[in-house]
Amino acid sequence: MLRKTLFPLLACLLLLAPAQAQSTCSQFQLLHDNAAYEMLSYDDKDRQTARITYKVAQVTHTGNEVEADIHSQVYDPKGKLVTEGDFTVGCADGTIWMDMRSVMNTQMMDAYKEMEMTMEGDKMLYPINLRAGQKLEDGTMTMEMKDKKSGRSMMTMVMNVTDRTVESKEKVKVPAGTFESYKIRQTTAMENQAMGMKIPGMRMETVEYYVPEIGMVRSETYRNGKLQAYTVLSKLE
Repeated sequence: MLRKTLFPLLACLLLLAPAQAQSTCSQFQLLHDNAAYEMLSYDDKDRQTARITYKVAQVTHTGNEVEADIHSQVYDPKGKLVTEGDFTVGCADGTIWMDMRSVMNTQMMDAYKEMEMTMEGDKMLYPINLRAGQKLEDGTMTMEMKDKKSGRSMMTMVMNVTDRTVESKEKVKVPAGTFESYKIRQTTAMENQAMGMKIPGMRMETVEYYVPEIGMVRSETYRNGKLQAYTVLSKLE
């Protein structure tokens, strides 16, 4: 379910020189060949629900821009591969971005593997000079599921990530280590439509602990103020 595994950065000052901007891009872990990390997901009772691995498949340099294709795999608590997918991370003009597929629940995507899925949406941006009280840009993604045989549209889902606010800077301890992170709170809402009829979606609050050179090292998902699930960084290569 989406609320159980939600997954799921940097902008240079306008006065920075191009060479400095390029250096900033090179500091981000997922823009390096063969970079990899692992995350563990748990439910509200601290029971492990998934192990997720991320591996840089390819890094492309075009002028001062860098993009990396990331391959993810999700395993159940017994080590069985459940599903896998891909998303893109990039850096342009000193700004690190992640496409919206990075926050998709890969278990939910597996539920629709028998359908043809198309996705389009915004990029999630993370400024380099994060500070408490700072507002970050919202993001929206639209997903359409079609029957593979008939091509008929079965469902349309719209994910809106809003109210992204940096609350504080604080240390966070996870299995991979202790990091200075920025605590970012945001709201995620789903809007669904199937067979021309609107279906009530879900609304949740997500708290991310974000490290500029690495990305998210911990995330927590809440509904109605109650913790539903959390994910932590367990390995970093």
